Formats: sequence, structure tokens, C-alpha cells
Amino acid sequence: MYYSRTWLLALQAVLPCAQWLAPEGLGWQKMDSEPPWKPHTGSIAAPLSDGSMLLIGGQAGRHGGGHFDCFNCTSDVWQFKHQKAEWIDHSKDVPWDPRWGHSVVTQADDTVWLFFGCCEKGKPTVMLRDVWSFNPMKGSAWRKIESPPPFEGIQATSAALAGSDVWFVGGWSQQRGTLSQVVVFNLETLKWTMKSPHGAAPWDSRADHATAISPDGKWLVMFGGQHAKEGGRKWNRCEDTWRVPLPSAKPSEWVRLGNLAAARSSPGVFVLHTGWLMTLGGHWTPETELLSAKGPEDKDGVAKHHEETEFRTYSDVLALNLNAGSKKWKVVEKEAPWTPRDDVAVGVTTDDTILIFGGGTLYGGGGYLHDVWKLEKASAKFGLPLSHDEL
Repeated sequence: MYYSRTWLLALQAVLPCAQWLAPEGLGWQKMDSEPPWKPHTGSIAAPLSDGSMLLIGGQAGRHGGGHFDCFNCTSDVWQFKHQKAEWIDHSKDVPWDPRWGHSVVTQADDTVWLFFGCCEKGKPTVMLRDVWSFNPMKGSAWRKIESPPPFEGIQATSAALAGSDVWFVGGWSQQRGTLSQVVVFNLETLKWTMKSPHGAAPWDSRADHATAISPDGKWLVMFGGQHAKEGGRKWNRCEDTWRVPLPSAKPSEWVRLGNLAAARSSPGVFVLHTGWLMTLGGHWTPETELLSAKGPEDKDGVAKHHEETEFRTYSDVLALNLNAGSKKWKVVEKEAPWTPRDDVAVGVTTDDTILIFGGGTLYGGGGYLHDVWKLEKASAKFGLPLSHDEL
């Protein structure tokens, strides 16, 4: 058996409904009251079949720089029903450690899978390598999956689901820095497969990037992120986009596509039901950023570096047609009405509503936003129909 202990689901607290303000821009609407969770960044939004959205984990305070501490991380799990602007709290007795830099995927039957992140409780430089699953729609409790990955703990990898396979690309390792490995985890067999080891792919190793898989399951697309050199002293944000055929995903098969509108790390990512890959938000710092702190123990030095480094956040929305095999991004909204933000939780519901939650505005953690926005009928408002031709 691969499953270990099982925790019973706690009673769910349902909070009163809020309202939505008048539309702005292309039709974005802001919730008129603050959500019940603490302002934070790095949460993951996971859509469910009933049109609701889960909000899982995240960082609610400055992250401590080189220490990678998670003393301000959360293990919150909230379910949001945008039709009623109603919140359901699933956080009580969550068994896994608070985290950020984690990954989440949701299957068609609403089984939610949680992977990795930072950091082990009481061990601020030890990345997590655990795997958990639960199903809030069926009332199934969280259970730990005893099938550890064939690599050390990591954070800030990307995860994309194709059938029963979860594709993990890149990430950050405390031992190896930014990564370029490609690994697959099968949700039925619970087996891991290393498709290509670190260093084999033609693109720069990276973390805090994004990936998505085309609706037909034939292609994986990767873009953005941040690349580190010299053990994490030199950093640059990435503007490139790459594509590889599935399921082979050989290092020699990667092809570079058109660049993003601007280099960025920690962009939001989701795929519309019409087959368009979408990204919004993220951050940029000057190219070849140099970390001058004395070491990971120099928290004051890391904080000073963050405060003195130019930090730009984005509020644009970009689209790439996965059905047509497009090679160029389309800017569908240059400046959305919501505050520019980094590491935002974003997803699209089954009724084609985009939801965004919180995010950050300051380098190194802080300036966390405490808001919720929605855009209904997103495909139509962005002019992105189901099409196998370039628009």
C-alpha cells in the first residue's frame, strides 16, 4: 500500500456572502469586502467541477531570504464559490506542514494533489518532498502518499497534468540551485519517471516559471521564471518560451517559441476551455541581479538587498493558442484594473470565470494584497474563441 495515515475531514465553516463591485476594464469585478484569509502570496488556486475554486497554502510574511524559512507560511485550504462570493474553510486539522513554493493539480473527479514546497517544520533550509491528496467534493480526507520522488526536496517547480501523468519541470533545490530536470509522476501507479536529468535540456535551469499542456495532450509549453548562477548569487528573470512533444519529451526535442512581452518570474498560469494558454502578473528585477549578502545566515544582508533592488510587478494578460500550435504570445490586456502583482493565485472555473487572489508587491515578501477579482465569460471578453488557426 502506498497510502499512510488518513485524517477525518473537520466540520467546514461557511462564511457569509460578499458582493461584487461594478465592472472595470474588460469587465473585471472586485469583491467588495476583504476575504477571510490573511494577506499572503504564493497560494495555489485549484478549480473544482462545481465551478468553485480552492485556495491552498502560501506565504503570509517576509520569507527570511537565504534561510528559506516558512515561519509565516500557511496550511490554509479555502473553497470559494464565486457565484455567491461564499467562502468555505477546510483548514482545520490539515495534516501537512505549512508551505509556499508548492505545486497543486486537480483531476477531473476533483481529487486534489499537493506536492513539495518550502520548508520542513523547524528546518528552514530543508525543502519538502512529500505528496498528499484529498477530494473535497467526495468528502475524502487528506492522505499522505508514500511514494517519494527520485530527487531531494524542491520548491518552485511547475506541475502540469496530462491524463494520469503529472509533469514536473525545473524548480529550486537547496543543494543544486535552479533545476532543468523533467520528471513525471503517474497518479494511478504512483511511480516516478525521470524523463531528462538536470542539465540535459537546452534551456537555462529555472524556478518560479510556469508550464501547461495542450488540450490534445501532445505538447508541453514552458515559459518565464528565474535562473541562478554561482550558487544563487547571480539571478536573472527569463523571457523565453519553449515547447516539447509528449510523451517523449527528449532533451533534443525542445523548440524555442516567441518571448513573453517582458521577462518575468512567478507568473500566474491557466488554460481557458477554448485552448488558450494564459498568463498574468509576475515580477522583474534588473538582469544579472547580484546578491551581495555574506551568506544564507546573513538575513539582514538579504533583506537589505531586497529593499535596494528595483522590483517591477505586472498587471498585463497574455495568451498563446495551444490548439493552433502558436509560436507567438498575444497581449490581450496591457494593463488590467487590478494592482500589479507577483506570485498571484489564479485559475479559471468550469463556467469560464477567471479568479485571482492576493499576491505580492514587494521584493522578498511583503506588500501582500488582500483582494479577490473575477472576470466572467473570459474567453469572449478577451476575444479568444476555440480556434485551430492563428488570430
